[in-house]
Amino acid sequence: MAWWDVTLPSSLSKLFLIANFALLASVTAEPNVVSLPLHRNQRRSIVKRSHASASLENDYIDGLFWVNATVGTPGQLVQLQIDTGSSDIWVFGARSCTESASGCLGGFYDGSESKSGRVIDRGGFSISYVDNSGAIGDYISDDFAIGDITVKDMTLAVATEVQDATTGVMGIGFASGESIVGSGGKPYKNLVDMMVDQGLINSHTYSLWLNDVGSETGSILFGGYDKGKFKGELIAMPIQPDAQSGQITSMTVAWTSLSITDPTQGTQTLTSRSFALPAVLDSGTTLTYVPPDLYNEIASFANVMSFEGMETGLVECEAMQEYKGTLDFGFAGSGGPVISVPFSELSYPYTDDTGTPLSFDNGNTACYFGLAPTQDSTLILLGDTFLRSAYVVYDLDRKEIALAPTVFDSEVTNIVEIGGSGSSATATWHVASSVTVEQTATGRPQEPGLFASVTFTGHLSYTHAGNGFHIPTASQSGGSGQSPKSSKGAATLTSGSGILANIVACAVSALIGATFIFAQ
Repeated sequence: MAWWDVTLPSSLSKLFLIANFALLASVTAEPNVVSLPLHRNQRRSIVKRSHASASLENDYIDGLFWVNATVGTPGQLVQLQIDTGSSDIWVFGARSCTESASGCLGGFYDGSESKSGRVIDRGGFSISYVDNSGAIGDYISDDFAIGDITVKDMTLAVATEVQDATTGVMGIGFASGESIVGSGGKPYKNLVDMMVDQGLINSHTYSLWLNDVGSETGSILFGGYDKGKFKGELIAMPIQPDAQSGQITSMTVAWTSLSITDPTQGTQTLTSRSFALPAVLDSGTTLTYVPPDLYNEIASFANVMSFEGMETGLVECEAMQEYKGTLDFGFAGSGGPVISVPFSELSYPYTDDTGTPLSFDNGNTACYFGLAPTQDSTLILLGDTFLRSAYVVYDLDRKEIALAPTVFDSEVTNIVEIGGSGSSATATWHVASSVTVEQTATGRPQEPGLFASVTFTGHLSYTHAGNGFHIPTASQSGGSGQSPKSSKGAATLTSGSGILANIVACAVSALIGATFIFAQ
């Protein structure tokens, strides 16, 4: 007799049915996550702060990814930059929309038009960013909607005065990083806190997938991560506290190595074994900012041309796109994650005010280089040009960041919900051994001996016969090697519309071991 032919007592039958329904529910239940698609518009200039959307779009006018949101009842549409490097949501108020200040390209909020809004701290908001942009205004409480979810009674700021910004910001960092805390106030429940409190997600976590530089798609996932968007395993590392306050206020991790890998010549390490510096993973920054010593090595290798008044240099787009080498960032010591950034991801077109691409006098298209040198006593920021090559999970509960190499253009979705207190619904990630670095308000510590004693003197040399880069052999300091072969000491940029931009390049040394002169 088969087991299903057995007649069960009525009480056992009920228990059997209840157990099966419970099992069915556990199998079919959807992850409790909030997913926002990202879309990107490429425009013309580099600025440190940008806009935010549920749809997120990458905009080079103000930097990066932005999200469409609504505030109030009825909802008033605003565009906000999504920013892991700050913690406040702020929007333009009607009074801050002056043409000289910003023009409010992302829309503004009028409190008198909302039935659900109220002012909770008039004049209490003030924020400034490292690029000298910022805003002051009032803290309010109102309904805030992104995608298909609405957060009730969200605390956010309405700007009354703005400097050098075209949209507001949707900060999703730690509550301890809120502007009011920096001025001696108590933290309030920010967006991620409120999403947990209102049952929209089960943990203070989110993951970021920006996709490649040419893609129009990406995503941010609150409350979980997507296994279809990365390869290998996620490796987590502790978020580093501020050395002075002991508080965790930013997404700072221990950056412990940097190498260049060439597909035919192997890997050349640019840092010493003792190298360990704090680096902030910041989606609110377009470029990746590294110490000048390292920037000079990489820029010399990649034949970056530096120009007066430009924060970063220019490269030939075609050569960068064809080269298959990578810049490899290591974190948290020998067992930590390594993210290999293709050189092809480190350039994007340089255009004129009409959006027309500019080219060099040899006919090759001009591109921005995706790295820039830090200034003295400033933070190391790993911005979009780094983050595009990584799948990043920010776990604010366990105070960890997990990284894995991204899968570009992935159409696979395999979402894993992360439960409360950082416990995963189905799996956990490997945690690297702890490496501690000091992060201070004034920037990274200035310590000797952090860079490799062997000088990397190999270079990428441009060829224009369709062969991409030629990679001369790297040699030690004092050894033989080839100097960079730049096609110009003074470069002329031209646009297809006939607009000429004459830019005088800094001198390129023809001697082995000599360096570029970089405008700061």
